[in-house]
Amino acid sequence: MAAGLLGLLLSLSPDVLAQTPPGSAALPGASAQSPLPLGTILARAREAVARGRAADMLGLLEAQSQWYAGSPEFDYLLGLAALDAGKPGAAILALERVLAIQPGHLPARAEIARAYLAAKEPEAARQQFEAVASQPIPPEVRRIIDTYLSGISRASAASRAQTSGFVELAIGWDSNVNLGSASSQWLLAGGISVVPERVSQPSSSAQSTVNAGFSWLVPIGGTWQWIGGAQVSHRANPAAHTLDASTLDLNTGLGWRTDCHTANMLAQYQHLRLAQDSFRDAAGLLIQWRCDVSSRTQLGLYAQAADFSFAQQAVRDARRVQAGATAAVVLPLAFEAVLVGTAYAGNETPRADVEQLQYRFHGVRAALNLAPAGNWRWSAAVSWESRQYAGAEPLFDQKRRDRQLEVSLSAERTLDRHWSLIPQVSAVRNDSNLAPSDFRRGQAQLALRYRF
Repeated sequence: MAAGLLGLLLSLSPDVLAQTPPGSAALPGASAQSPLPLGTILARAREAVARGRAADMLGLLEAQSQWYAGSPEFDYLLGLAALDAGKPGAAILALERVLAIQPGHLPARAEIARAYLAAKEPEAARQQFEAVASQPIPPEVRRIIDTYLSGISRASAASRAQTSGFVELAIGWDSNVNLGSASSQWLLAGGISVVPERVSQPSSSAQSTVNAGFSWLVPIGGTWQWIGGAQVSHRANPAAHTLDASTLDLNTGLGWRTDCHTANMLAQYQHLRLAQDSFRDAAGLLIQWRCDVSSRTQLGLYAQAADFSFAQQAVRDARRVQAGATAAVVLPLAFEAVLVGTAYAGNETPRADVEQLQYRFHGVRAALNLAPAGNWRWSAAVSWESRQYAGAEPLFDQKRRDRQLEVSLSAERTLDRHWSLIPQVSAVRNDSNLAPSDFRRGQAQLALRYRF
């Protein structure tokens, strides 16, 4: 990025580099104790810059600085050489001399901003980048400057506490709110065929949902952060009030970050209520790691363990453990497009010795996020999961096996900096060899979200 910024900015004011400072007469055959011809020095330095080898000229430029320091073009090239050689302090001194004589020298101002950034003086760098951005510069240069400014803003934000939250109202439709069986007849053990009762058949309902969430991030020194969040949700089903669900989710823990690596360790808790009665509690631990391999690729790993406790069905109390890998890639398209993939596996083991409730699972998920133009963002996702149970269901005398496929499509229309409109549709097909668990489900929802 630096080389691109340099080349573009050099094209802004070629007259600046064409100036020959006074006193440029040179002695032929000069040694390190006498001046070389300035034209020769500048020509060699410009060639090195064009080849991306400015640092190679630092020794020569420093040796000649006693004669030519104070001439803008010489000091500018000296500053480039020092910066590329990893000497931001020397670069700042040279570029300050350029700007003292020619305050409108935009290439020098951009490079001194980079030097301030390398010297860990982000506020000084921000001021210089903003000074360049305030001038009439080409769009390519403006995008590069904006990238630097965004990076400085993110680094500044990382050094102070951050909070965010949202409130969301949604209405929609659920074709199978009770996960009713897709089979009109069940074949029990011994070949007995029965018709499922109405409560086990699919039931549709309108739905309304209220969600609210809050998260925080507090730096606690160095690369460590304290992170946490809370979310509450209530979903009402007018045609099936016994399935009205309310949830409370809490998480808190520590985060650690370096230039590439980010790691989080979070304690999690969830309380679920059905029809205003306690149904299930879950408490566990999540460990995540990811690495920004490049500006376009991110890789990650995670592991999670949780204990489930059911208020009225202690036999279902269990521990769930899973681990997975993630990858995200920015696609080379004309608009913003990110492909995200996840693969995972795990198992759930009941505390009681009930084999038919114990199972292993594995799955994959892929999502494509697009921001083609305007205020719309789109997301399409597909996921597949396989579950294999350890023991046979007594009523069917078979071990349960599920293959679940889910497809979803959602969009977000930004209305202003706080409000957005989010339509979403999804379809689920759980293909199970046991009829009560074999179902289809479709949902559609329109949400209005306020972020703060």
